[in-house]
Amino acid sequence: MKTYFIISICLLLCVPFEAIAQDTRRLIRQASRELNRFNLDPGTNFESLVEANDLISEALSTEEGQKEFRAWQTQGEILNASLAFQMTLISMGEMETLQDPNEPMIASRAFQNALELAERRHESRDALDGLTETAGHLGFVANFFINNQQFADAFTPLNEVYIIHEVLIENDRDPIFEDNEELFNHLYVMGITALQAGQRESAEEYLKMLYNERYDEPRVYTTLFELFINEDEEKALEFLEAGKEVDPENIDILYAEINYFIQKDDYEQLQEKLSIAIEKDPENHTLYNVLGNVFMNLMSDAMDEGDSLATEEYFETALDYLNTAIELEPDFFEPYYTIGSMYFNRGAVITQKMNELGMSREEQVLYDELNEQSMEYFNTALPYFQKSESLEPNDATTLMALREVYARKQDFDMVQEFADRLQRLEAGEEIEEPYFELN
Repeated sequence: MKTYFIISICLLLCVPFEAIAQDTRRLIRQASRELNRFNLDPGTNFESLVEANDLISEALSTEEGQKEFRAWQTQGEILNASLAFQMTLISMGEMETLQDPNEPMIASRAFQNALELAERRHESRDALDGLTETAGHLGFVANFFINNQQFADAFTPLNEVYIIHEVLIENDRDPIFEDNEELFNHLYVMGITALQAGQRESAEEYLKMLYNERYDEPRVYTTLFELFINEDEEKALEFLEAGKEVDPENIDILYAEINYFIQKDDYEQLQEKLSIAIEKDPENHTLYNVLGNVFMNLMSDAMDEGDSLATEEYFETALDYLNTAIELEPDFFEPYYTIGSMYFNRGAVITQKMNELGMSREEQVLYDELNEQSMEYFNTALPYFQKSESLEPNDATTLMALREVYARKQDFDMVQEFADRLQRLEAGEEIEEPYFELN
């Protein structure tokens, strides 16, 4: 198998300025001849392509060359020939990808420079033809990066394709994208890759274009919502409302609303939105867990207010949702810990009452009764904390809860065990094995 050395582009060569200035047009003609020789038989005449590139780079290193339409046009044509040849080798399995992903970008700018310098109709036509061909090479590079999860790298070639599309329209030529669906999809991918590339302004620009067109991709609206929620809440909610108008049944938009109401601690709205989400996605264990936490928070508020009836009602409702989450996903850490904390907190409230009692006989009798009740809650909480520890042995809150429960049970060996684990965790050590093997 023949090995080809693929050209790399260098616009500035250390060549004596006077020699280049005297013969710029000759260099351009020679580069063009070498390109034609390569095009006659690419497999045999590859050296001609290398020579053509060297000659045109030399010409463009001069001030005179940079003013010549033919210099830029020839550079673009050389690069397109190189790119077409590489893509042929790739299709044959002799190369994995383009040697230099920047070559299509350089070609595009060369043709755009040529278009600006064009004085005759055929010159403009040739530059625009070159741009159309280059767009295909840019698309190849962008797709390569996307397929390899290199989304940030995909933005520049995608953006250049869009620039070429606009240039072609301005010059009454067939655009790159035949209809709005193709164009809008391209703008969407550009917006998302711009975010990955850390170019927020570009991401906003393209996503807002789609927002204005009410493009039917929900992520346009959820992404804009996420971009604006911390700096312009009113605007962020406008984006979300627009997404709901475009696709009222979309679950991703609903999840964005749920996350928003979680941050706002708006339990009333959360109940409504989570109930809708569960209807749409009844097997999603996370939804039941979140809804269980909503009712747990409502229970805490009712407990603080001394509303025992509401406290009990919210407790039972929270328990139902959390148990459903466990049924759907038995190894889901969060609902085990939450249920354990609910029982533990009930026991802690009773303990507080015990501490407020005096030393009279009646109060001591009451103390014993309350102590029995509190221990019942602590004992009920214990297996949930044990399960959560078995799933997440490095969760500090679980280790603290276990230490506290065993302290109340006066099991001081276990208190020391979990105190030691907490100390190791606080020292930066990772606990590799859980104490309870319950999985």
